[in-house]
Amino acid sequence: MEIGKLFYPGFNRSFEELSSIEVKNENLIEIADFTDIEWVRSAIRELINEQNSDIEVTFKEPTEEDILQVSKIVGADKTPDEAKNEFNTGKRIIGIASGKGGVGKSTITSLLALAFSEQGKKVGILDADIWGFSIPKMLGAKFPPIPFNNRIFPSKINKLNVISMEYFVKQDEAVIWRGPMLHKAIEQFLYEVLWQDIDVLLIDMPPGTGDVSISLSQFLNFYETIILTTPQSNATVVAERAGIMSRKVNSSIIGVIENMSHIELGDSKLYPFGKGGGEVLSENLKVPLIGQLPLIEDVSKLSEKGRLNDFIKDDLFKNVLDAKKNYIDNLYKIYSALSYKRTLARGYSIIRDKKMNLVTSKTSAIKAHELSIEFSAVSYTHLTLPTSDLV
Repeated sequence: MEIGKLFYPGFNRSFEELSSIEVKNENLIEIADFTDIEWVRSAIRELINEQNSDIEVTFKEPTEEDILQVSKIVGADKTPDEAKNEFNTGKRIIGIASGKGGVGKSTITSLLALAFSEQGKKVGILDADIWGFSIPKMLGAKFPPIPFNNRIFPSKINKLNVISMEYFVKQDEAVIWRGPMLHKAIEQFLYEVLWQDIDVLLIDMPPGTGDVSISLSQFLNFYETIILTTPQSNATVVAERAGIMSRKVNSSIIGVIENMSHIELGDSKLYPFGKGGGEVLSENLKVPLIGQLPLIEDVSKLSEKGRLNDFIKDDLFKNVLDAKKNYIDNLYKIYSALSYKRTLARGYSIIRDKKMNLVTSKTSAIKAHELSIEFSAVSYTHLTLPTSDLV
């Protein structure tokens, strides 16, 4: 590969695209140093020396014009309002929620991210569990996010883009925040992070229906939700409240995943947490049961070692791929349509183009209840929503 076509670490663009490389002679290359971070410089040297170990790499300070040009390329030139207005465009946003902690939201979020990535999607993960962050450790993060021009590039873990509080607090510190600070943190994670070119943003929600969940519903025009539970009724009753909240805000429920459903012992199954809770929850919420995932020892071991990405080689990973394909993908068009009632109640007209990009525009709730929505596979012409549903 030509050296100019290598990607500048963290920027998701090549040295050539950023006009950041200058060949001085056959053994000397100069790179614009957009980060002033030593580990980024070291990564650049390593990248280039992997191609040609004889090349010496030097760095120069970029001009203001250089920074402005790169900001336009990566989207760092947008105002906060522009970032907010365009945030839903071109990407799916899916929250993984539950009423309780400890049911496996971070694990399922990570596995779904790996499934989307394996099928060619560009994936972002927003670890919104401000107090109980764990995703970077599970996935084996090596490098922190990269600040650039008052914005921030998410951490790159293999092919995944990840932002989490884990990068901003020490391991022996507790996050002791109340509502306003939590609200601001979520706003920054959404709009100050450069979520470039991603197809899917998965949000690992904190337990319950508190400040973080409310903030997300206020910030996002539209998002989908997967409700996660374990089989016992103590978990499903609480998880149902998370589903009820989704119905009250601008989110449609894709379905229910029952985690830790059973332990496979040869040809038999052991049910340590009871049986059937996921089915009951899906019936109560009137949504599909996406899947029942067993307790898998390798998932726990790989997570502890920061090597969850290795699970994609396991035969059992096919269960995750099947759940994603059969429900999350195929039901996307139908269940996103159901959310229009809630979003229209806020006075938004919604149309999806042929690439399924979400387009929203402010209008009156009265006029918005008659839409023409064209899908690539299913066409709804003049979808009329009862006025009572807009209340």
